[in-house]
Amino acid sequence: MIQVENISKSFGDTPLLKNISFSVAPGERIALLGPGGSGKTTILKLILGLLTPDTGSISLMGRDMVHMTSDRERREVLRKVGMAFQQGALFDFMTVRDNLMFAMEHMTDFDLTEMDSRVKRFLSAVKIGRTELMYPYELSGGMQRRVGIVRALATDPIVAFFDEPTAGLDPVTSTIILNMIRDLAGKTNDQALVVCTSNVEIAIRFADRIVMINDGEVVADGPWRQLILSGSPWVQKFLQVRLIGLDTEYALELDLPKEFISQHWNSNQPAV
Repeated sequence: MIQVENISKSFGDTPLLKNISFSVAPGERIALLGPGGSGKTTILKLILGLLTPDTGSISLMGRDMVHMTSDRERREVLRKVGMAFQQGALFDFMTVRDNLMFAMEHMTDFDLTEMDSRVKRFLSAVKIGRTELMYPYELSGGMQRRVGIVRALATDPIVAFFDEPTAGLDPVTSTIILNMIRDLAGKTNDQALVVCTSNVEIAIRFADRIVMINDGEVVADGPWRQLILSGSPWVQKFLQVRLIGLDTEYALELDLPKEFISQHWNSNQPAV
C-alpha cells in the first residue's frame, strides 16, 4: 500500500531525512514513532506528494508519488486517502457538518442522502452529535480533534494518516480519541492506517508494529514487544523510560512483555 525507499530531504543546508525506507501492507496498522522534530510529519508530506524528496522513491497505492506530473492523477490518488492533521485543520468559516460534507463531496461518489447519514452517524459515534451546526471556534480542542478524525475516515479511505492525533490532550481524552480511531477505522481488511506520534503509549496501543525515527533516520522497524526487549540501547531507553513507573495493572492492560514487567516491577506482584 505504501513503499518508501531511501528517501532523503534537506532544507537548505540542513538535512532532515536520511535514507528513510519502510513499507505498509494492505490492512496493516503502523506507528511512526520518534521525538518531536525527528521528521515524522515531513515523511507524511512526502508520501502525500506535498513535498518532493531530494533522493529516493515513494509509491502510494501503486502510484509513483515522486515523478507524478498530472494533477488529475494526483487528485485521483488523494481521493482515496484520509488525513487527520495535528490541530484538526478545519475550515473555520464552515460548520462541522459543512466541513464533513465538503470532504465527502470532493473525495467520494456518495449521494446526498448517504453523506447526510454519515455526518450524523460518525459524529454520534465520537459522542459529539450535537455539534453538527456549530463552528470550529465553538468547540474545545478535543472536539475539534474528533471532527478532524471523522473527516479523515468518513470518506472510507484506503489509506488513512493521523498526525499526532492526541498531542496536547489530557490522558483521558487521548485514550478516547485513540479508541475512536480504532472503532471507526479498519472496517475493511485492506485499509492501511498510519499514526505519527512521539507518545509511546499511543504507538503501542495503536499498532503492533513501530517504525522508529530519530535524527532523520529509521533506527528500528518491527513489533514493539520485540523492540522493547531487544532493540538497540537507544530504542530500548526511548520505549522503556516512558513506561517504567506505570501501575502494574495498567502495564498488564498495555500487554507489555512479561520479561519487561519482571525486570522493572516487583516480581511478587500478580503481573508475572
